[in-house]
Amino acid sequence: MKRKLLAALLVVTLLVPVITACHDSETETVTKDVETTGYDPKEAVKDFEFGELTGEEKSYTVEMGYFNCDHMVAGIIGDKAGIYEAMGLNVNITKSAETLKALTSGAMDVGYTGIEGAILAVNKGAPFCMAAANHMGGSRYLVVSNDIEEPQDLVGKTIGSMTATPDIDPEFLTWSQKLGIPADASSYNIVDMGQQDACFALKAGQIDAFTCCDPYASMAEFEGFGKIMGIGWGAADVDAESSADTWGLCCIYAMSNDFKENHPELARRLVYAHQLSIEYMYEHPYNAAMMFADGFDVDPYVALRTIYMKTVAEGRTITWHFTEQNIQNYEHYFTQYPQIPDEEIPHVNDVSKFMQTEISEDAGVEDFEKFIEEKIDPVMPIGMTFEDWYGKAKEIDNISDKEAVDISDTATSYLNKDLKDRITYE
Repeated sequence: MKRKLLAALLVVTLLVPVITACHDSETETVTKDVETTGYDPKEAVKDFEFGELTGEEKSYTVEMGYFNCDHMVAGIIGDKAGIYEAMGLNVNITKSAETLKALTSGAMDVGYTGIEGAILAVNKGAPFCMAAANHMGGSRYLVVSNDIEEPQDLVGKTIGSMTATPDIDPEFLTWSQKLGIPADASSYNIVDMGQQDACFALKAGQIDAFTCCDPYASMAEFEGFGKIMGIGWGAADVDAESSADTWGLCCIYAMSNDFKENHPELARRLVYAHQLSIEYMYEHPYNAAMMFADGFDVDPYVALRTIYMKTVAEGRTITWHFTEQNIQNYEHYFTQYPQIPDEEIPHVNDVSKFMQTEISEDAGVEDFEKFIEEKIDPVMPIGMTFEDWYGKAKEIDNISDKEAVDISDTATSYLNKDLKDRITYE
């Protein structure tokens, strides 16, 4: 079905100055040296069974890509936490919206990218595979202006950054059911635009709502020009307490097939480094958030809020765990709605070609749910409030009150309350 979008002419370039929730990472670095937070990357890699590298591989520069979405933060943590170096890897990291195209063309060896685009690309012959999971679901938001007091107020309004019309978008169809709003395109003005541009436009009052991942939702709430009205979980019947195998998939850690075959030892090390980067996010959340702030040029408060949402409030959604069941759950997210035509559903043509579990198995990666149960649940349980999480995160990373981010300095005081206290939070 041809996707019909109502275009709106927005002069977005004029809106760039309106977003202020950022900092200049080139002049103001908030990340602490990992050693001061009690982290030793050399100690972290001690359980990995290192294989031999060829002379070429010892000097090989791995090209890694990610784009401006919080789901991709593990890529920069591996660098900033010293994990790549400890694993004997030389990694050049590029933030680019063209990461998927670069993987498809062979210009990148590994990259963090969205699941739907990856499936469609591999189905068409793109030479890469899913080497590990990265983000299971959740963390997609419907952000509305403060003028939208009830979900029904959205009817007739302008919504930005959607890539499909509501009637064939499982995310919007789910919001339609939960929020009691129509799912037909004629009920809204749908504008096809990027998430960052949509965030600018919402603050300028040019649109009434937009869909996005973070940091844009947290940014809107931090500055006070918007609020989250709904979450897209990326799977049917899941919530923050769902187990790993009940989730779908949102973003993946993709790897070039040629790279995997020609450099198996580097491939093993990269997947293990990916695991360690995610572990760091859970075990050292305050400093991981500061790495996010520096890497994505956002306010440190926004970064803290983002890491909290991904690792506690919405469940353990950042993960390296994946099975074929997650692919099936993702497809079911679409097929549960009979009105979505089959050609709009991202079926995986060949699961064994798309999903390569043997790299993780060969690398000896840890069981994710065991890691969470033993090391994270006792310290930062699901349901922990942002304020309590913030206090524990400071304690873990040896952050003094004097140097800590002031979380009371936000335009939206309810951010520091339990998410379940929100009436419209779905």
